[in-house]
Amino acid sequence: MKKILLLLLPLLSMISCGNSYTYNGFTVKSYDVHVSASDWQYTNLPSNNYFYCVVDMPEISSYVFDNGEVNVYRVFKKGTREAFKHILPDVLHCEEFSGSQPIRYTTTVDCIYGPGWIELNYRASDFAYEQNINIKPEAMDFTIVITTKN
Repeated sequence: MKKILLLLLPLLSMISCGNSYTYNGFTVKSYDVHVSASDWQYTNLPSNNYFYCVVDMPEISSYVFDNGEVNVYRVFKKGTREAFKHILPDVLHCEEFSGSQPIRYTTTVDCIYGPGWIELNYRASDFAYEQNINIKPEAMDFTIVITTKN
């Protein structure tokens, strides 16, 4: 039981309630989620691996799942004057150099959800993390916005 509680504690600390307001018969609530680099788990499948983090979200009730809307935004430069958000999926085309040779790939941050949970996913098109276990996603911040009709 103690081990289960220790595993759940980081998940509970990742979520903090943001704003809530009602407008034209709709309620909009936002929740801030921080995923640290150590929170990302590796699928370890035979192929097409990716990283994921499952977040307990009781706010996504069966009613919200069937009748509401859930939008997730990745937050960049949180807490600074340059902060901005990008709605998921967040697709970024990257270029790095190995000597003079360019390495090009695309990273995708996306999510799936169901009643009571949301799973955040990170993938890279070159699958370099399948050959190098030291490659891991960075810490990321998200805002989850849930809209329901009153």
